[in-house]
Amino acid sequence: MKSILVLILSLPCAAALPLRVNETTICANQDCNNLGTMKYERILPAQPGYQWNDAGGYCGSWAIQRATMTKGAWISQQQVRDHTSPGGGHDNEILSTNIEEALTNLKIDFEGFDYNQTRPQQNAYAKWLKKHLVAGNAVTWMILWSGQTYPIYDMTPPGGMYGHVEPVVGIQSNHPLTDPEVYDDDVAVHFTDGGTNTVHRVISTLGGKWNGPGTAANCGPKFSYCMASYAFGWAVKDLADDNTNSMPASLQVNPWKSEPDIRSGQSGTPLKGTLTATDLVVGSTYEIYRWDTVSDAFTYSDQFKKLSFQASNETFVYEDTASFDSSGTTYYRCVEAKEEAPLSSPSELHKCNSDADCSGICTYCQNGAGKTPPFVCHAPTGGCCLDDQDCDGSYCMNGPGHAQPWKCHGGQ
Repeated sequence: MKSILVLILSLPCAAALPLRVNETTICANQDCNNLGTMKYERILPAQPGYQWNDAGGYCGSWAIQRATMTKGAWISQQQVRDHTSPGGGHDNEILSTNIEEALTNLKIDFEGFDYNQTRPQQNAYAKWLKKHLVAGNAVTWMILWSGQTYPIYDMTPPGGMYGHVEPVVGIQSNHPLTDPEVYDDDVAVHFTDGGTNTVHRVISTLGGKWNGPGTAANCGPKFSYCMASYAFGWAVKDLADDNTNSMPASLQVNPWKSEPDIRSGQSGTPLKGTLTATDLVVGSTYEIYRWDTVSDAFTYSDQFKKLSFQASNETFVYEDTASFDSSGTTYYRCVEAKEEAPLSSPSELHKCNSDADCSGICTYCQNGAGKTPPFVCHAPTGGCCLDDQDCDGSYCMNGPGHAQPWKCHGGQ
């Protein structure tokens, strides 16, 4: 699907007549302004910007990228396509047919709106959309361009019933956000993928008309985009991490407006990330981890630990001094540090099944007759150790460059 900044003529089933839509024309209708002061809102700390425009347009990849940043991860637009299969568009262009495969393979926890339910779907969709925006979950939605013929790419509906994909990053209302009812003046806040403005759209005006395959969408006299008959959306709930001690965190990058288009031959550029963790408990200890590949993501080891800190505020901002490449994937997590259970003796540190499991501390496994699992190594002998608790009044020399068996400092 092409960017809204270019003429929508290059799609195989695009409108036969020229239709120019861009962020300037949208803002000319006052949609880029806050529609008056509303009493309640939740706006996610997301960054707008510009998608790539080649190979059918990377609006779906860009929307997923920006939505996922609100949960603490950077994913290049090309990486989004590389983690799914062809769905009926330009190679792996993100459509309703392959978006869930991309989200799953990128380790993103999501919920999709059921676009196979009874039509029209706008009322059910509005409630679903508001629920997720209130919960702080950015939504990737798919919209129709007024005047463009659908479905695109000669697909069978509901496939192809969209002409653009955007991230929705906020909700505004004159009613408490704890109220799940969708009111006529409730507003969805979204980006366009083609600029730095934020668009405010009254949710109740999203509905449009479409009279069946081969006909154009009609979004009314004011609006250039809408949803008709079908509704599409995928909420990014979190990163797909089993660690239950993770805290809410969002990522912003610099530079942020656009990433080099490696699809067209440009080279990636270094990005600096700033992670903001929230809902912390003052006095508790937290750890920040970073992974630069999808396969490594959520492997909690010292190799990937960036920082340990004690919270002095409910919010902590971490400015990573090490850059990452824009063409890759980088995941951050802030997790509450685990408290180690007190040990009655050093030997309880070292569980074993055989003597081989205890060779690193110069001792043996207590698994003989009369013993029941779990078995543990006998207390270290000969000055051997695995960590400092094995060394009375000293420390274990188990750092880099020291091979096992490790010895207590000062030992023989």
